[in-house]
Amino acid sequence: MNPEKIAAIVMLVSVMLSAGLEINVEHLLAALKNYGLLARALLANFIIIPIFGVVLARAFHLDQYIAIGLVLMALAPGVPFLVRAAGRTPGGSLGFAAALAFVMPALSIVTIPLTARFIFAAGLIAPADVAGHIPFGRIAVTLIAFQLVPLLVGLLIANRVPKLAAKLRRPLLLLFFLAVVALLVILGPTLVKAVASVYGSRGLWAMVVLVLLSVGTGWILGGPSIQYRRTLSIATMLRNIGTCAVVATATFPKTLVAPTVLTYFIIQFLISIIFRVYFHRGAARATAA
Repeated sequence: MNPEKIAAIVMLVSVMLSAGLEINVEHLLAALKNYGLLARALLANFIIIPIFGVVLARAFHLDQYIAIGLVLMALAPGVPFLVRAAGRTPGGSLGFAAALAFVMPALSIVTIPLTARFIFAAGLIAPADVAGHIPFGRIAVTLIAFQLVPLLVGLLIANRVPKLAAKLRRPLLLLFFLAVVALLVILGPTLVKAVASVYGSRGLWAMVVLVLLSVGTGWILGGPSIQYRRTLSIATMLRNIGTCAVVATATFPKTLVAPTVLTYFIIQFLISIIFRVYFHRGAARATAA
């Protein structure tokens, strides 16, 4: 197993285990009863954003592997630290954030291989024969082993041994960022070349546009409640870097796919800070008023 794949797996397992530790079952069950809101969240993340990803990849005429990296991020919702990123801190709904942090990564185990198979087989972003070289079954098994199982283990620990869950959160978050740094170091030379390639191919602009469209989609579909709008905006904007890194390093090694995924992660992280600060200040003003 190559070093970048090991770093990607550590990244995914640590962040999914951490996500499970953040979820409260009571909050999760309460949020799941809001069927209309949940349906709109799934519509935004599993249908609308992947469509935007394909349209932008074609509209910007991106290089094949840069397009694959962009669309991979569009296909992978449910960033695991949603409870913190989209909960009460930016004035969002803690219960809704917890529900999305569990539901979207769990469902994406099925949706990512299926949607990717359709997109590649149709030749929408790459020649149709590329689909024949992608092990969709192995991708699904990988996601079950390294995404779903750690998520369920974290959820079990959080609700059976809450004190242990509280102690594990910080070390796991640190492990995640160490894995990100390790992947950046391993892919360093390729990443520098990739950023130049992505920028030269208008890839960076495609990423910025997709992130902003994701924010807008989440805001519109969040409904009349400002809390739900804030949460769904952030939840739709942040895509799952751990999942995409594992798929990219395992399926498209030594290409621009993994560096493109990392570049997207950096862009969405920077833009998310701006929106989270803006939402937090808006919530603080409303509370003061």
